[in-house]
Amino acid sequence: MAGKCRKCVGLFRQNLLVILTLVGVGIGFVIGFAIQQASASGIMWIGMAGELYIRMLKMMIVPLVICSVISGTAKMDPRSNGKVSGISLAYIMITNLLPVILATVLSLIIRPGDGVKAGIDLSKFETDIMETEDIFADLLRNIVPDNLIASCFQQTQTKYKFEDKTIVVNNGTHNVTTTVKELSKKYLGAAGSTNILGLIIVSAIFGVAAAAMQEHGEAFLSFFRSATDIIIKILRVLIWATPVGVASLIAKVIISTPDVEETFRKLGLYFVTVMVGLVIWGFMIVPAIFFAARRTNPFRFIATIMPSIMIVFATGSTVIALPESFHSLESKNHVDSRISRFVAPLAATIGRAGSALYISSSCIFIIQMLGRDANAADIISIILLTWISALAIPSVTGASLVTVLILLTALNIPGEAAAMLFALEFFLDRSRSVVNLNTQLTGAIVTDTFFGDLSSLSPEVLEPAEQNHLMKETANKDTTNI
Repeated sequence: MAGKCRKCVGLFRQNLLVILTLVGVGIGFVIGFAIQQASASGIMWIGMAGELYIRMLKMMIVPLVICSVISGTAKMDPRSNGKVSGISLAYIMITNLLPVILATVLSLIIRPGDGVKAGIDLSKFETDIMETEDIFADLLRNIVPDNLIASCFQQTQTKYKFEDKTIVVNNGTHNVTTTVKELSKKYLGAAGSTNILGLIIVSAIFGVAAAAMQEHGEAFLSFFRSATDIIIKILRVLIWATPVGVASLIAKVIISTPDVEETFRKLGLYFVTVMVGLVIWGFMIVPAIFFAARRTNPFRFIATIMPSIMIVFATGSTVIALPESFHSLESKNHVDSRISRFVAPLAATIGRAGSALYISSSCIFIIQMLGRDANAADIISIILLTWISALAIPSVTGASLVTVLILLTALNIPGEAAAMLFALEFFLDRSRSVVNLNTQLTGAIVTDTFFGDLSSLSPEVLEPAEQNHLMKETANKDTTNI
């Protein structure tokens, strides 16, 4: 009996953060529905704890990504780096495409947009939408940043300058003079969002170069290894603020959302379509991929990453959950740190399975809502544009909805038609972000499976403790073979 009690206490302590976070979620919903109305000042103070929580985590993300990628890539030889990069990129590209196809099929079967009316004046909404080709061009520019310091807080983005132009239109009876905006100039500007992709690429180059320098690069690498451990230590402490941050954020969003019941009544079928797709992909197909790679229970893996899931649900960003993701992969799932600390940041930057599913579902929903039938050309365009655009989605809250607006413009549909989707953005953003996380971390598991034998990685760049571990493993294998 005493043994069972100790086991229960041990499980409780091990999952204390998850339990407290779930309590925080419940408290947030209770506060949000209990306070039906609040002033702008009141809403601000209700959400202040959540805002500070996100700010604390965000301030550590750039140092963590830079240090972990440099120290991780330095421990592998260039050939192994190439293999790890190739497998992880192939996994990301495939898992960005398959959810798009799944979402398209579900949307065409369920048809969530039939009979739905926008119910709002679309002329009130104005959005600055980028052209599709400029999105791809900016992606390439951000892969090769021209200023590393600036990349820590901004990324390159194409800007547009418009001029008012007066035109005369004949409406059938007489001429009418009207003013329209005409694009007069394109120029390169900056957006206030960290260029994580560029920092990962540059950090990987520094890591490989430092490893090639051998003893001359050891002092450089020792600094970044030590910095990585220090940052993770700090974040492991800060992460205990998650329950309070979750409660604050959820309460603020619910209070700020006008007429939640009416929103769900109007967009219920669309919400169901997206959620069904996310459940099928995130909790059926991705676990099947995990099982095929590891031959173990995938739902035990999901249980081990539950703290990361709680953080993502609170913040809507998988990048912010990286410290806890490293811990879950390395300590609970025995993924080699050299792989986890390269693959996880890369996947968190361009792996957007859940977001891609949401984007394609939303585009088809808008087409159906406007009374149009999505023809083969529309469907192919949505699939291809979503698949490629997913690589350029910033890891910030609400970025997928902006991508929906861009794709609608490419399909000659006014982006303002998606304005009503903002009402469900909080719920769907958190849901797709959780699926993104599950897919990304499964990618680290898949990559690690291909490189499970440490002898495939160069022993010369391993730290002394890792060299001893490798020697012991080799000796055990030799004894077994004898």
